Amino acid sequence: MPEKFTPETQASQEVREGEPKIEKLSVNDFAREIGLQSDAQGRITFGPEHDRLAYEYAEKFARDKKAEGIVIDGVASPGVISSLLHGAHPAEGYLTYMSKDTEGKMTKGETKVLEPLPEGEGRGPEGFTWAKKETVDYTLVEFALGGDFKLEDLDKVIPPDVDPTKPVIISGRGPLYLTHTIAAGYRHYKGIPGVGFYQPASKFGPAKTEIGISHHEEWALGLNFGEPTEIGSAKEQYENRIAKNLTGLKKGIEGQKVASVEVSGKTIKITLDSGKSYAVSVREVMKGE
Repeated sequence: MPEKFTPETQASQEVREGEPKIEKLSVNDFAREIGLQSDAQGRITFGPEHDRLAYEYAEKFARDKKAEGIVIDGVASPGVISSLLHGAHPAEGYLTYMSKDTEGKMTKGETKVLEPLPEGEGRGPEGFTWAKKETVDYTLVEFALGGDFKLEDLDKVIPPDVDPTKPVIISGRGPLYLTHTIAAGYRHYKGIPGVGFYQPASKFGPAKTEIGISHHEEWALGLNFGEPTEIGSAKEQYENRIAKNLTGLKKGIEGQKVASVEVSGKTIKITLDSGKSYAVSVREVMKGE
C-alpha cells in the first residue's frame, strides 16, 4: 500500500535512524528561483521552457540536501512536476494531494510516487482500463477510470509494455500521483528515450503535448506541440531552430560582437552588441589539449 505522510510524521522520519531522509521541495521556491511570480489569484504559470530548469533545480536540491526522498509541495504543470521528480532521482518522490477527512473537511496528505514495471497489456483495479496505440514515432498510452480512484489502489496499477526505442506519451484524467506513477514506470524502462503528457482539446483550450522526461536530446525536455501526431514536425522545428540560432551566435562571436557572457548553473547567456541574446544549455564542457 502507498505510504502516507503528514507534516508531523515526515518530520519524525527525517530524524529517525535508519529511515530515508525526506526533504520538502517547494514549487513556490523553485518559481522564485527562476524569476516567476504568482498572479492575483496566487497561481504560477509554468511553461515547457521551465522543464529543464526544474530538472536542474531538483537535481541540485537533492544533492545539496543529501535527500533520499523529496516531497514536491505545490502545483505545477505535469512537465514541471515530472522534471522535478526525475531530476531528484534516485531520491524517492512524493506528491501532496487533497482529500476529505471523516468530518468532510479537506486535508492535505502526501504519498509516494511508485515505479511499476510495465508488463503485457497492463493491469489496474476494477474498472481501470488501458488503451495503447503504437506509431512509427511514439507510443500513446491512455488510461481511464471506472469511477473515483482510491489511493490504496495505486499499487495495483501496472502500465502496458511498450517499444522502448520510442518515446511514450501518457493521456488520461486522474489524480496527479496516478499520472506520475505511470510516468515513473516508464522513466527508466529499457532505455526509453522520453516520456510525455497529452491533454486533448477541450473547452479549456487546444490540445497540448509536452515531453516531461528525457534521456535523449532528440526528444528534448520541454519539447511541446499539439496532437501527438505532430511530434515529428515539432522535433524537426526544434532542431532547425537550434541550427539557426547557433549560426547567428557563431557569426557574432567571429565578428567579435559579443557584449557580455553570463553563466548561471548549466546555462550560458551570450549577448551581442546588437542586443540579441542567446541562452545555451550545456550538459558537458570538455577542455581541449
